[in-house]
Amino acid sequence: MRLTDQQLSEYERDGFLLLPGYFSADEVALLRSELPTVFGIDSPALIREAGSGVVRGVHGVHETNPVFGALVRQARLVEPARQLLDDEVYVHQFKINAKLALIGDVWEWHQDFRFWHSEDGMPEPRALTFGLFLDEVDEFNGPLMLVPGSHHGELAEVTRQPGAEGWASTLTSSLKYQVGAETLARTIGDGTIVAPKGPAGSVLLFHSKILHGSAPNMSPRNRTIVLTTYNSVSNALADVPEPRPEFLASRRPVPLTPADALAPV
Repeated sequence: MRLTDQQLSEYERDGFLLLPGYFSADEVALLRSELPTVFGIDSPALIREAGSGVVRGVHGVHETNPVFGALVRQARLVEPARQLLDDEVYVHQFKINAKLALIGDVWEWHQDFRFWHSEDGMPEPRALTFGLFLDEVDEFNGPLMLVPGSHHGELAEVTRQPGAEGWASTLTSSLKYQVGAETLARTIGDGTIVAPKGPAGSVLLFHSKILHGSAPNMSPRNRTIVLTTYNSVSNALADVPEPRPEFLASRRPVPLTPADALAPV
């Protein structure tokens, strides 16, 4: 339930860590069996792709769905989060990104902390995300792309999309805060872009400041990822003039009690 010294070093250096086969096939099947339910409830937390109207993602369902509620309490997620953040943790944000076959759209280059700091009042980048693959992720179905080491230093320069107001502009394919080509090239420097891939059940752990994005799904296979973001309880959100909805950014920093079994509590 704890990361090794080598894994800790890799995460500190690169800003991400891939944990292949972290969840079993039976556990993945249980989680996937809940998708029709959470995708079938029409609410502001359900985001659809522009044009096609298919599901792009859903937020905050760990609060209403007992299976996903059990997932965020998994010791194999909570304990490494505690270890890396050196604190008790709570769920800042939970979402399921559904990049459907031949339809799933782009996620532009961004750093999560830019949104969490500017929109939610998160004081410091003492948060991290676990992305659990519910489908195999390959080079064709829109894998998450990251710039290794980009979590070090200052936030990347961004331009604000004209007319982008309200919380919905932080979730669409044309994000509110955009990273341009020159900034991306400068951030990469002599380095590279990586796209971690793996079978269903793998977990991609990444820093709140790492620069990342994803291309459209150009394959006939879905790419569904469950993203659980843990924040340090001592890094709770400050007051902001127009806070985003609770299903997007929790303002209840209640420490999680880890659980071993992936079963509703």
